[in-house]
Amino acid sequence: MNRSSNIINLHITKNAQHIALHALRACVTNDGIIAGVHHFVDLWARDSLFATFGSDTLSAKNTIETFLRFQREDGLIPYRIMRSKTSIAKYFGKPTLLARLVPNFRSHQSGGLVLDGGLINIIAAYEYAKRSGDKQFYQSHLIQFDRAMQWYERRFPDRLLSEWFQCEWADGVLKAGQTLYTNVLYWKALGDMENYTRQRFVGNLLRERLWNGKFFADWVDYKRQDYFSSHANMLAIVFGFASMSESKSILDVTKRYCLREWTLETNYPAYPFWRIPLMQYISGLTDYHNRGCLWLQPGITYSLALYKCGHKKEARKFFSKIAQQIERHNGVYEVYEKDGTPVNRPLYRSEDPFAWSSGLFLWASHILGKL
Repeated sequence: MNRSSNIINLHITKNAQHIALHALRACVTNDGIIAGVHHFVDLWARDSLFATFGSDTLSAKNTIETFLRFQREDGLIPYRIMRSKTSIAKYFGKPTLLARLVPNFRSHQSGGLVLDGGLINIIAAYEYAKRSGDKQFYQSHLIQFDRAMQWYERRFPDRLLSEWFQCEWADGVLKAGQTLYTNVLYWKALGDMENYTRQRFVGNLLRERLWNGKFFADWVDYKRQDYFSSHANMLAIVFGFASMSESKSILDVTKRYCLREWTLETNYPAYPFWRIPLMQYISGLTDYHNRGCLWLQPGITYSLALYKCGHKKEARKFFSKIAQQIERHNGVYEVYEKDGTPVNRPLYRSEDPFAWSSGLFLWASHILGKL
């Protein structure tokens, strides 16, 4: 890459950083970072807390503390804190705000307990303390973090975390059991809590149950389901769970089956029709998490996975393509069509701005450095 190309890429990335920063700031409220400002106006743990990775420290701290404020007595932390009523009008961008915040612990789709709230809270708090130097904040909430982790250990003493249908990130797919996404978060949270004995135990189970010789399988129920979940496998690399040889194999599979110009397909192969919930058919979103809609998160974590594996030039080159996508549409959207345009279908419009992708992009920008 010549000097003029470097200058162009740096200019594009700086513009994209400015757009992402503006998008993330638009999602900051007095209660913390909300997922978006159109219809995702609640605090969703995975959206809001991953967004803190790239937010200002005050917003990060406030978001983490809001989730901790609603921790149950038994230790479970909510996966969503509602600011608005659930209604059809809400999903057309006309939410009705509630008089007070309401925590959710069970999926509004299936009724199952959603497990990742406490895990991401701990990971986000650890990242905040490391980035800000505010170790006192982490220590002051250590009792709550301990209670959160004890909840998982009591409920799943000798096995991986197990979920009901539509309780992990890819909630547009019917999968239940021990999912890679949630258990990678579990492994990371255990390390952040310095519970290395339990972390080794969980890591050994993850490899035993989900490694298929080429990548970590999507989930295990009555058998190992050998779908390739791109984002979860990238997190396994980025968080340091996957070994170097495993990471190399995962990246090979990624390039062969999921790599697109500026991001990754969500999965390979496509899930069969019967694994897609009826509501996805009604809303015209059967491809929401199924090799159709394209998300920025897998692409951003792919850049970080490349970087972690020593492919720094390749990582930065790919990241510049993500920056171009953001600049092209002058925003950070939730999901895109195959041609790169933000989803805008009769019954669903892509959230804009979208906090999760905005925060991750800014976080990755800091790690990858100048192009």
